[in-house]
Amino acid sequence: MALHSQFGIGNRLWLAGLAFALALPFAPGAGAASITFELSIEFSGGTMPEGTPPFLTASFDDSVGGPNDVRLTMSASGLVDVESVVLWFFNFNPALDPTQITFTAVNNAASVPNSITAGVNAFMADGDGNFDILFDFPPPPGSNAARFTAGETVIYDLTYISPIDVSDFNFFSEMGGGNGSYLTAGHVTRIGPYNNLSGFIGAVPEPATALLLGMGLAGLAVVGRRGH
Repeated sequence: MALHSQFGIGNRLWLAGLAFALALPFAPGAGAASITFELSIEFSGGTMPEGTPPFLTASFDDSVGGPNDVRLTMSASGLVDVESVVLWFFNFNPALDPTQITFTAVNNAASVPNSITAGVNAFMADGDGNFDILFDFPPPPGSNAARFTAGETVIYDLTYISPIDVSDFNFFSEMGGGNGSYLTAGHVTRIGPYNNLSGFIGAVPEPATALLLGMGLAGLAVVGRRGH
């Protein structure tokens, strides 16, 4: 398994701290056990889905199961017609080992992944960052009937070898070129009138957090100076 460089870990932890800080104002309250990412930005130069953003949503919930469990709900509620998700990428705490996660289906609907794989920075979404977890939905090589299509929801329980919570999935992808880092990303296909176009959709903090972003950057800068 590839290891992070010292810079890589620091970069992701810095971004993760910022992501967590940005998420706090939108949490249901103190001790919130869930977080939701809205995938609304096409970042690959491909085609936007034809529905209304967010095109995809991913929710993590640690109020279900034991202390080592987090439930992931993936929804294609913003897709339309025959549009479908073929790849969905997620991040994991860089201080932990994503290969030690066990994935258990709760509700696959008709969408059974070809594979679910994990590895440190092992998966690149169109050149825009390296992710740690990849859900590979049909096709290929799966059946068309098993596509993850508009309006469907897929739910998995993620179990780790030690206690985890939703904050362990609230990380930006490691920079890998392209247009930036994303909290999660999905590859949507069968877009357009001839069902022959596709695009990579990413999630970033909402614009409403701009003020907090500035405050967070200032605070992190102070922390960074103290660390030298």
